[in-house]
Amino acid sequence: MKNLNKDSAVYKMLLLGIVCGVCGLLLSGANSLTAPLIEQNKLATIKEKLELIFPGGDFSDVTDQYIALDETGLVDGIYEAKDKGYIFTLHGTGYNSDGFTFITGFDNDGKIAGFKAIEQKETDGIGSRCFTDGGEYEQLMLTLTTADPIPLLSGATLTSTAIQKGMDAAKTVFGGITGGAVVPSGPKENTAAAEGTLGAEDFSANEPYCTVWTNTDKPEYVYKCTAKGFEGTNQALVTVNKDEGKIVAIEVTEFNDTEGVGDAAVAEAELARYAGLTLDQTIDATSGASLTSASLRAMAAAALEAAAGN
Repeated sequence: MKNLNKDSAVYKMLLLGIVCGVCGLLLSGANSLTAPLIEQNKLATIKEKLELIFPGGDFSDVTDQYIALDETGLVDGIYEAKDKGYIFTLHGTGYNSDGFTFITGFDNDGKIAGFKAIEQKETDGIGSRCFTDGGEYEQLMLTLTTADPIPLLSGATLTSTAIQKGMDAAKTVFGGITGGAVVPSGPKENTAAAEGTLGAEDFSANEPYCTVWTNTDKPEYVYKCTAKGFEGTNQALVTVNKDEGKIVAIEVTEFNDTEGVGDAAVAEAELARYAGLTLDQTIDATSGASLTSASLRAMAAAALEAAAGN
């Protein structure tokens, strides 16, 4: 270049090219140095949450790599825990229009390894029950895999439906990454609309309320239920076979109706009538204790509906 006229256009173009090339190399080098630091800083802001799913995990952010697998827009972040599994941050909108965010993860066998709220303002005692730390809904989640449908929580259907959608989105992405089995939740078809059947009865006056108490041998789930009777609120544990949509057994755990009258409805022979009951069947009231038996039928219907995902 020493023979070129420094005022010529050719000289200036060559010089500009050299400068741009040097700058590009410098920027590339800077990026190679700073990219890992940026990645570490990003992980640092979420690591505390990731540790809730896989304590002591070696985490990496793989969101950009796999986010295209999510067609719902509910998945916010995807993280790999080396040799352990994958973690997802998600959002949804339940009863509170502000929505909520939560985190979940699946181990390499497809089992749910954790489920926690990140931020939520759901109604206390209703939607908030889905996010109770160590609560029944969280404990139920920990018994499930990607091959299981995500259940709804009776009395908190808006919130748990939003959670169900988010969990299904995470399961789909996980299945796309690992090739594992994934079963979407989706509501089961309710065939109990026929007039006169248990599923068609109006139990609103009994105010039935059920939550999952425990998962026994799959597909059996035990629901802790309450419903108003003649004088007070009765409580029972209702065991349901989710796959068949049938009641296995009812155990009354607290009776608050009139002794000598309403307790006829909770006699062993009366409770035995509920075994095998489905939403599209009928069950007669107990003679002389119709209001108390209505509370039992209400709890039976609520447990069956919860099991069906209605």
